[in-house]
Amino acid sequence: MQNLKYTCIIVVIICIFLYVYWLKLKRGKGGRIPGREVEKKTFKEALVVDTRWRKQYEKEHAVNAICVPIKVLKEGSKILDNYKNKDIILYCVVDITSRNTEKILKERGFTKLHIGDGVKQYNYGKAKFKNVLMPELKYILMTGEHVFVNLGTEQFKKYEIKATLDNVVEKTKHIEVPIITYSNNEEDSLEAAKILSKEGKNVINLIEPMDAKKYLFTPMNKKDFISKISEKESGCGG
Repeated sequence: MQNLKYTCIIVVIICIFLYVYWLKLKRGKGGRIPGREVEKKTFKEALVVDTRWRKQYEKEHAVNAICVPIKVLKEGSKILDNYKNKDIILYCVVDITSRNTEKILKERGFTKLHIGDGVKQYNYGKAKFKNVLMPELKYILMTGEHVFVNLGTEQFKKYEIKATLDNVVEKTKHIEVPIITYSNNEEDSLEAAKILSKEGKNVINLIEPMDAKKYLFTPMNKKDFISKISEKESGCGG
């Protein structure tokens, strides 16, 4: 009986220790950009990067975030190299992955790096659409049928739907395949992605301004999007 009493006390102490540790981990280190500010950032101001697994990103993410899992950077991906001169905000679950990603990028010469609140520290919007950069857009266009919706003046495809924020729902109401939104004014395409995703559409949004010439000369590596390491093994969800 006495042994059982001591065992219960030890279990309670361990539980309290683990709870306090989790609270400390959830708070993370100081100096982060608050989540409410992260979600307000336009592409002109900063590139927001979700460093979690793609499956986690697909469930929900910051409305203005792209997904670059730390594992692809560990495998040598250069997907962010063309954005080295931009401010980049990294976030994950509770700081661990974003700070490890920060170390990797600093070793590659990135200097404008910032850490944002993780999803356990801030309740980001429940965005269901996907934001991509030009390299991933190139990859996506190889994978199946899509409808292109242009919210701007820079023509990208010969066959594309020209739309405005006022008529984009009407112009896409009969579309069942994935929709790709883009514009030379990237804020318009992001807003269109929000609108269409609320209508139940499968939407992929180009988070940066559409520049057909830049797109043409943008390098694309399939390995950036098809990883050799499984997400379960990568340990990059924290």
